Amino acid sequence: MQLHHFAVVDSTSSIALDLARQGAAQGTVVHADQQTGGRGQNGRQFCSPPGGLYFSVILRPELELVDFPLLTLAAGVGLCRGLMAAVSVQPLLKWPNDLYFADKKLGGILTESGPLRAGLPEFVVVGVGINVAALSQGFPPELRGRIIALAETGAAAANPAALLPGLVEDLLAATERLKEDKADLLAEWRQRDYLLNRPLEYCSQDKVIPAVGAGLAEDGRYVIIDRCGREQRVMAGDVSPIRAEDINTTLN
Repeated sequence: MQLHHFAVVDSTSSIALDLARQGAAQGTVVHADQQTGGRGQNGRQFCSPPGGLYFSVILRPELELVDFPLLTLAAGVGLCRGLMAAVSVQPLLKWPNDLYFADKKLGGILTESGPLRAGLPEFVVVGVGINVAALSQGFPPELRGRIIALAETGAAAANPAALLPGLVEDLLAATERLKEDKADLLAEWRQRDYLLNRPLEYCSQDKVIPAVGAGLAEDGRYVIIDRCGREQRVMAGDVSPIRAEDINTTLN
């Protein structure tokens, strides 16, 4: 593993994208103790205080174009396997890119593609952020109560740097499984589906649709059932679980 470590960076993925453009190899990793401009889904900032594990991995996958969107799902499976092996914590996966534990967000994944060559992305960078010892007090008030750290799960003590090699290895192995046995990988993702049968809200283009999670489709889209019983398959937008705490807050 070729590793580039920094104490503080704007974004590990920004550095990894630059390295990939310069020809950095598959499996190159950029790791930081803290990010000041970490990126999340849909252009949001990914809060990255000290005590978390923040890294990005360069991939040069040999996949069909239709399978590239599944890399985020594969990365999630790999991270879940790695956390179980390292600290005996078994997260669930909230489509498309979050790790959940005890109904709270434990980590997130952001996948960014490089330029096309012969119709396929030349490279992909998978950015990962996991709350290891980053307790909720280090996050903005609006996020507290919605996030959890490994240190709060009862997991065996671990520091971010010690977790890194194993998680990278399992992430890379999961992306290889996507090429070798996609059906098996997606079946494992479904076993960890946090949204399945849960009430949720799907937000897209300023519309909010109350629905229930119905599972992962073969092409990586997520199936929801709206209040009228109609099935929709979503590829973009926010899919957010409605927690009991949220319902109680609204009622009060």
